[in-house]
Amino acid sequence: MANPRQRRKLKSGSHKPVRHSSHAKKNLKKQPPIRGPKVLQEAWDKHKTVRQNYEALGLVASLTPTASGGVEKPLGAASKNEPPVDVDCALEASSSKVAGPSSLPKGYGRIVRDADGNVVDVELPEEGEGGDERGGPAASAERLIEDIPDPSKQKGVADWVGVGSQASAERTHPFGILTVGRGRSRRTIGLEELGQTRGGPVVRHSSRGELGVLHRLVAQHGSDVEAMVRDRKLNVDQRSAGQLVRAIKKAGGVEELLKGS
Repeated sequence: MANPRQRRKLKSGSHKPVRHSSHAKKNLKKQPPIRGPKVLQEAWDKHKTVRQNYEALGLVASLTPTASGGVEKPLGAASKNEPPVDVDCALEASSSKVAGPSSLPKGYGRIVRDADGNVVDVELPEEGEGGDERGGPAASAERLIEDIPDPSKQKGVADWVGVGSQASAERTHPFGILTVGRGRSRRTIGLEELGQTRGGPVVRHSSRGELGVLHRLVAQHGSDVEAMVRDRKLNVDQRSAGQLVRAIKKAGGVEELLKGS
């Protein structure tokens, strides 16, 4: 048999049983997919990863120039008829340009090592070569530097070079992220405008209670902060000299407080 409290609850017209499942579903729908500006929330796709969402906005998700493990290439970027490029073959082809003793300047040599790191041979420039044709050792050294290939310009290696290959296509964003010029859209421009409007010091305002305490302290002691610290009746919170100076500065200064009092 039910107790009197349960009987009164059943007879009452204001009592309604709580539906926990409906409350749980309602609370789940409250959270946005990402915490951020409204422009970013509208452009965010919850079915994509963070990197994919940033790439869709024309942004870079990380300031690290080279990602560990490489970067996922978009589908359809490479042509179907184009044969795949082997990175190892490209590196060997680029290194073969500077290999050989003829490319060494006069007075320099190259140490050849095996797979274990042991010295196998020492290559020296041949006699009659090295820098007599174009101005001595300095010109030979310049020729050697010119012969070194630029990895950012090679098709098979450029994707793995972060610094230098992307420096011309990116610029610093007010949010601290990098914006790629070719992926700019309306939402990207909205984020840039939002980043330019934000910034600067935030204006702080004193509460009414704090203003009342400061008015009484300034009216009693003027600009003598040390006397305000020792006043037990007016300085009820026992604020230090630094705290009182910051509070007076936030309220507008001693002159402003004297006008209000």
